[in-house]
Amino acid sequence: MSKFNLTLAACVVQSPELVASTVDRQVALMSLQNGAYYGLDPVGSRIWELIARPQSIARVCAQLQQEYEITAPQCEPQVLGFLVKLAEADLVRVVTEPGANSLP
Repeated sequence: MSKFNLTLAACVVQSPELVASTVDRQVALMSLQNGAYYGLDPVGSRIWELIARPQSIARVCAQLQQEYEITAPQCEPQVLGFLVKLAEADLVRVVTEPGANSLP
């Protein structure tokens, strides 16, 4: 079970301890903390772009629904699951609200 219990109201932002590069609409990440590399597919890369600044997960889902042919019931659990995995790998930070500092 994950220590991150994210909801649609949660706000997330990219972790600053990463180096990112985009090639052919796919983001490659390297963690400066652990030296690990991560690759994101095009949809994951789009989510990554959307959380360059703190965003609520609900806003991320709403944007994805506008850009892709996906309904809220399809989108929301997938985005939540993806962001939990990123949070567990310290690739994103959970923040109190858009524009706020990250939580410890």
